[in-house]
Amino acid sequence: MVSMKQVPRIFLLLLPLLLLVAGCSNLPMEETRSLMGTQVIITVQDYDRDRLNSEQAETVIDRAFEEINRIENLCRWRQLKKLNSWAGFQPSAVGSELIALIDHAYLLAEDTGGAFRPDLGPLTRLWSVGTDSARIPVYWEIEEAQDIIRQTEFTVIDTSMARLDPSGAALDLGGVAKGYAVDRACEVLKQHGITAAMVWAGGDLKVFGDKPDGEPWRIAVRHPRNPEEFAAVLELHEDVAVATSGDYERYFEIDGGRYHHIIDPETGYPGINSISATVVTENCVDADAYATALFIIGPEQGLLLAESFGLAAMIMNEKGGEIDEVQTGSFRRLRAANEAAVAQ
Repeated sequence: MVSMKQVPRIFLLLLPLLLLVAGCSNLPMEETRSLMGTQVIITVQDYDRDRLNSEQAETVIDRAFEEINRIENLCRWRQLKKLNSWAGFQPSAVGSELIALIDHAYLLAEDTGGAFRPDLGPLTRLWSVGTDSARIPVYWEIEEAQDIIRQTEFTVIDTSMARLDPSGAALDLGGVAKGYAVDRACEVLKQHGITAAMVWAGGDLKVFGDKPDGEPWRIAVRHPRNPEEFAAVLELHEDVAVATSGDYERYFEIDGGRYHHIIDPETGYPGINSISATVVTENCVDADAYATALFIIGPEQGLLLAESFGLAAMIMNEKGGEIDEVQTGSFRRLRAANEAAVAQ
């Protein structure tokens, strides 16, 4: 018997703790839409009044949502779908933006020693976590998929053309797409006069600008086993992105076993070294990929990797029913002095 788990809004990976801005009745402005398989919230705390009024600011928010929708189509359908379909046969017109994103994803794969990689499509297709087709593949299917992944090559032909080899290869940009969409939405907001805002897409979030009341942006990281508690509350004062990868976001259950969506490239099975990994860095696309990699690597080696790249990170695992966490010094410095009081 298969049981699919859907995560309601209150149980999302990262929770923004919002404070109203005194003296400005139309702020903060907040809108929520369903995109990229999750709820996306855009919250505007301030805007340039020489360029915008409140109605125009709402139009800018619409443009940011449109940008997220464009990125979703770019990374899931259209060119990427064609590239995967034609793998091993012929080049495909994918466009310069998608080529740049794929190239960046491969650089992140190199940085993480392959713990994150964008070419796991053959494995994610087998598991199909988050769909009605979710199942446990048999061992030989996993071995065949891993063999294709080891041979996969992404070749850029020119500024808009690329090819994927061999036949059966498939790119899955789920580890960077949402982060890239959040980054792009923030750029749209900035370009059109928004001076302080947050874009939140489940486990991916970015803030920029100073809030008018001088208060920090407060971000709560969900506890991986108790959705009514926070694992940490962060206080952010600068343009920064946060991403969390957890085994509780998307999963299915069969005969008492629980299988989540973050696949370990080495084993071909869902990763077992962590239950949650959170990264704070400049760009959400990078935070997204690094959080996935640290989740797969696990606390000890993951902490070393995070420190080598100067990442603020926290990794949590579970042993014998007890939850342990490790964190870099830079992550510890971002935590609120009195987390329990701040979260209330």
